[in-house]
Amino acid sequence: MWRLVAITGATLFAANCALADSPGATRITLLYNASAAFTAAFVAKDQAFFAKRGLEVEFSLMQSGAVMPPALVAGSAQIATPTAAVLVQADEQGLDLVMIANTTTYPLPPHSGGVVARSESGIKSASDLVGRKVGLPSLGGIFEILMRNWAQANSIDDHKIDWAEVQIRQMGDALKAGLVDAVVPVEPFYSRIVDSHIGYDIGDFESVVPPGTTPVVYAATRSWAMQNAEAVRSFRAGLDDAIGFIRDSAHASAVRNSIASYTKLPPEAAATLAVPSNLETHAKPESLAFWIKVMREQGLIHGNPDPTSFILR
Repeated sequence: MWRLVAITGATLFAANCALADSPGATRITLLYNASAAFTAAFVAKDQAFFAKRGLEVEFSLMQSGAVMPPALVAGSAQIATPTAAVLVQADEQGLDLVMIANTTTYPLPPHSGGVVARSESGIKSASDLVGRKVGLPSLGGIFEILMRNWAQANSIDDHKIDWAEVQIRQMGDALKAGLVDAVVPVEPFYSRIVDSHIGYDIGDFESVVPPGTTPVVYAATRSWAMQNAEAVRSFRAGLDDAIGFIRDSAHASAVRNSIASYTKLPPEAAATLAVPSNLETHAKPESLAFWIKVMREQGLIHGNPDPTSFILR
């Protein structure tokens, strides 16, 4: 873990130096993945909602949420966007992190994610994945947890599926090259893969998730969040301002441009992106309860933490 801290700290040093040139604002480095779940933060930055509330937020794109908790502990970043599962696992490892804001909640909008099989693979259902290679954004994360759950719900031995780690942005290329037989992308990459006929949807592996559950969170160390309570309130308010902006259909083009920019999609892809409709800033204990239950069942954690302990009021 401390090796990860050192690597991540070195990676983010330049970003922190750049922030030092903006006096008068609370400077925050925000770690994120290429996902539309963070659209509110993208828009809050681009439309100056953060700046208007005295925050200078610098975004740093990461390949994996697993490195985010050690980066927060090392002080290389102030806010990060780990999955709910990574947050719970960090607590099991003794890291005192808190959820300062929510991102999105289940149920997800229709056609925004699913199990996508490679065209001409012959895969038609969950049972056809036995002996096949399935690409996940990260091993041990929420996608693996949910896919194993989905396989078991379909009476399949999840240990007979070859799970592989494939970054979401590379899933389309991995399918096209035949490196994997199926993937589990989310927007904005899911629709691009399906619409281009690289793959086709064979099932909704997230259908078992209770409404109100959150997949990913905005997190910080408890000590930073308590020492910077005003900045946390301003961050939430900036997200709320952005969600109001996003819900006005007149702003759809600007929102799509922000998503494309931060997820590194080609500019021409912006016109077809779906604008998220399930953004929610304010965290609730039930948003984490499902993950704690399923992670205990799968042996990923051994404790039974109170979901309220993760949420900073």
